Amino acid sequence: MTLILLYAAVFVAVLVAAEAVLRSYFQTSERHKAINHRLGLLAQSENHRETYREMLKQRGVDGEWRSVPLMRRLRQFYVQSGVTFDAKRFALYGVAGAVCVWLGVQFFVPTNLIRIPLFLAACLLIPALVVWRARATRMRKFAEKLPEALDVANRSLAAGHPLPAAIALVAREMPDPIGTEFGLLSDELTYGVTLEDALMNLNDRVGVEDLNLLAISLSVQAGTGGNLVEILQNLSKTLRDRFMLKAKVKSISAEGRITAIFMSIYPFLLYGMIRALAPTYFDPVWDSGYGTIIVTALLVVMAIGNVILYKMVHFEY
Repeated sequence: MTLILLYAAVFVAVLVAAEAVLRSYFQTSERHKAINHRLGLLAQSENHRETYREMLKQRGVDGEWRSVPLMRRLRQFYVQSGVTFDAKRFALYGVAGAVCVWLGVQFFVPTNLIRIPLFLAACLLIPALVVWRARATRMRKFAEKLPEALDVANRSLAAGHPLPAAIALVAREMPDPIGTEFGLLSDELTYGVTLEDALMNLNDRVGVEDLNLLAISLSVQAGTGGNLVEILQNLSKTLRDRFMLKAKVKSISAEGRITAIFMSIYPFLLYGMIRALAPTYFDPVWDSGYGTIIVTALLVVMAIGNVILYKMVHFEY
């Protein structure tokens, strides 16, 4: 009996200690997440201007990147994703991804004629999809938090602070991506960039359509005057209403979108399962010479269907 009580006491002690360690770890992680990337860099460096330039360099916004017509759109697409370039990580992920793609191509495609083109296409398409997904996620988070950022700026303006101070407060209080982007906006205003140019740069870095409303509102107010607090309050309410409408459309169309995603993935899963169970099952299709044409036509039809579905659930409002 005493041994059982001893084991129970040890178990409870270990459980309490583990819970305390995990609680401390997660609380520390949450505190670190609450501080945006810009404030973390400023805490490590005393040179504010150098930190500002380093952040622009990491994001790929340094220099006259808008002056290159052919690369402007691709560069802007990458900048809006918020992905920072790291040569070592890029090389590691690139090699590992190329090996995985080559093994997948070897398994799914039996003919050597289209293996290399498909491998090259996949190596170009997969990084683009990763950047596109990171961009979409970042833009969604920014649009979701933008009304809250406007409320923070409103409270600062109502307390009598000027607009640059209100923007700096948003940069200190809000997490990423709002905090870092408004921090860069505050830095540009500090270093002499006009408000209109700084807002244009912010819109180029983020790509959220709601920023056009903010830029127009601030530009009109700066030129004609008016109650800035009331303007930002109305803008915040408008953005919240638009976000709620988009959320309702997304929830209503959730079943259709999930069905479309499953139906798009199902043929590839079925093909992989049949190839694993009966490797020679599709050989007559490939040997006939029409396999590539059939697969290409099916992929085109699937792509058209997915584009139509995307247009149905993403509309202007």
